Amino acid sequence: MLRILRTPALLATAFATVLALGGCGQPPVPTTPNDLTLNGRPRGHLTVLEKWADPQYAPYFTRMAREYERRNPGVTIDLQAVGDQPYKDRIAALAASRDLPDIFFAWPGQYAERFADGKLAADLTSRLGDTAWGRSFVPDALRAYRYNGRNYGVPVTLDAKVFAYNKRIFRKAGVKGVPRTFPQLLSACDRIRKAGWRPITFGNQYGWPVGHLLTQLNAMNVPPDTLAADYAVRKGGGFRHPGYIRAFADLRRLKERCFAPGGSSVSHESAQTKLVYGKAAMQYLETIEFPFLTEKGGAPASFERDWDFFPMPRAPEAEGDPRALAGGTDGLMVSNNSPNKALAVDFLKFLTARPQAREMVRELGWLSAVKNTSEAGRVKGLGSAQRLIDGHRMSIWLDTRTDNKVVNPTLAAADSVLGGRVSPKEAVRRIREAADQAHRFSPRGGSSHDEASSTRHRRGGQPDQGGTR
Repeated sequence: MLRILRTPALLATAFATVLALGGCGQPPVPTTPNDLTLNGRPRGHLTVLEKWADPQYAPYFTRMAREYERRNPGVTIDLQAVGDQPYKDRIAALAASRDLPDIFFAWPGQYAERFADGKLAADLTSRLGDTAWGRSFVPDALRAYRYNGRNYGVPVTLDAKVFAYNKRIFRKAGVKGVPRTFPQLLSACDRIRKAGWRPITFGNQYGWPVGHLLTQLNAMNVPPDTLAADYAVRKGGGFRHPGYIRAFADLRRLKERCFAPGGSSVSHESAQTKLVYGKAAMQYLETIEFPFLTEKGGAPASFERDWDFFPMPRAPEAEGDPRALAGGTDGLMVSNNSPNKALAVDFLKFLTARPQAREMVRELGWLSAVKNTSEAGRVKGLGSAQRLIDGHRMSIWLDTRTDNKVVNPTLAAADSVLGGRVSPKEAVRRIREAADQAHRFSPRGGSSHDEASSTRHRRGGQPDQGGTR
C-alpha cells in the first residue's frame, strides 16, 4: 500500500533539528517571483527524488523526464525513485543535512507541512496562486499543500475512498440500489450475510485501513472546524466533541454487522481477493486501486463486468460535513535551497500539463490532480470517481493530517475497538490523553495546515510491510 502511517524516528529527529535551526513560527525564507521564472530557455541540471518506484509506475515518470530533456537539450535530469520506507529514511537524512534534491516527493498534511515550516520547501504561491497553472488543478488537491495561506507543493495524483461492490451479490441478496444512509448500509449487510455472503471484506494487518475508516467517520460526525483544530493539536483539551465517540461506535457497528467474525489481521490485499472472487459483497478501497479490479489487474472478467462503487453513506443525524470524502493527493515540492528553482518549476509545469496528466491517467489508471483528465482513463470507474470527488470535499487521511503522537494511539484504539477490547468511549479517552501530551511536548505548538485542504493513502502494487501507504 502506498500510504504513510508512521513517520520513522529518524524523520522526527531530523525535522526537530531542522525546526530548531530554522526557528519556530518565523516567516518562511522569501522567494521572489524572479526565483521561480526562467530567464530564457530551460538550461541546467535537476535532481529529483520520488517514491513511485514500482515497475508498473516508474517507467512513466522516467519517460516524462526524458521527454522534457528531449524538448530542452540544455537540461539534464537525475531522477531517482525508491520505495515508501526507503524514501522516508533517505529524505529524513537529506532534510537533516539540508541537502535536499531540487524536487522531492511529499505526502500532504503534517508531513509536507514540516518541510514548509522548516523552511526547506520553496514558497510557490506566485506560480500556483491565482494563475492559469494553479487554476488547472482540482482545488482540494492544490489546497492540500497550502499552509498559512501559502502554496508549497504541486499535486500530481488524486485519490478517494469508496465502497466497491459486487452487483451480482447485491441482486441475489435482494439489496435494491446502493445504501444512501449509514443505517441502510448496516441493513444491507444484514441482508447479504443472511443470503450467505460476507458483507464487507476487511483486512487491517498493517493498521492503515482502519485509519481510512476513521478518516471518513470522523469527518462525517465532527464539525469541520472542530476536526481541523483537534487534528492540528494547537492547544490542549481537543477531541472532546461527542462525534468522535459516535465515529468509534459506527466503526463497532460495521465490525459487528458487516465484517467477518473474529479478527481482521489479514492484509488489505488478501481481503480484496474475497471481493473479486465473489466471497464478499463489498470492500472499502481507494480509487487508485481500481486497476486491480480489472481482468488485466488480476480479477476475474466476470467481476470486472459487474462491479460498481459508492461513497460511505452518512448517518442523517451526524454533525460533520455531509460532503466529506476521505482521500488525498500525492505531490512534489521544490527545495528552498535549490539553485535551480525556476527550472524545477518549469519541469513541474510540464509534468502536470494536461497532455501529460491525461497520459498518466491512461497509462497508470490513476486519477490526476489536474482537472478534466479522467476521461482519458481506460480503467472502469475513473470518470465516475472524478465526478464523485468534484461533488465532495476531500478529508485528508488522518495519518498524514495529524501529529504522529496522535496517529499511533488512534490506530491502536481503533484496533482495540475492532477486537472488542475497549469501548468507543474508552478509545476516545485514550486519544484525548495522547493529544494533550502531544500538545505539551510539541516544539511547534501544533499544525498550521489549512482546513480547506482537509481531505490518504493508496495502493501502488506492493504492500508496504511497515504499514505505510
